[in-house]
Amino acid sequence: MALSALVARSTRNGLHYLAKPSARRDWVTEASDAETFANVREATRAALFLPGKLRAFALPVASAA
Repeated sequence: MALSALVARSTRNGLHYLAKPSARRDWVTEASDAETFANVREATRAALFLPGKLRAFALPVASAA
């Protein structure tokens, strides 16, 4: 089992995840629709590049691999 990571942010409606790459950075409510990063370090880098008002964090997830 490999450890991968997602970028998430907390909202009033629960967690939202950074969507798979597109022209704009969108947020989705389902983790299965989120962009998966190889490790927490890469997810943290992506979260840090977001504008400050979109404060986000890396969230480790277990993936079958």
